[in-house]
Amino acid sequence: MAERGLRVDAIFLGVLAIVAGIALAVGGAWLLFRQIGPASNDAPPPSAIAAPRLQTAPQPERAAYFAAKEKRLATYGWVDRRAGIAHIPLEEAMRLMAEQPDGKESKR
Repeated sequence: MAERGLRVDAIFLGVLAIVAGIALAVGGAWLLFRQIGPASNDAPPPSAIAAPRLQTAPQPERAAYFAAKEKRLATYGWVDRRAGIAHIPLEEAMRLMAEQPDGKESKR
């Protein structure tokens, strides 16, 4: 007849294995901490982080930026005079492209 009941020796070995695993993990972490020191990815304290400097009124700078871009699109000028590269108004460029019979860019 088979024996029924708890096997105390098996339970003891299981508990011993768990305790040994925990001890090894804690010991390994302790050795690792002693070897490499504190974590190198620690964030600096909040007081050491510079706060972003925001503009109180960015609208004039934005308007000037878009005005300069609009002026560039509407005027003639040199991009690189030595290389012979110029820019022309956008409307003029579209008109010239529409006049091309095959739609390809011309070498003017």
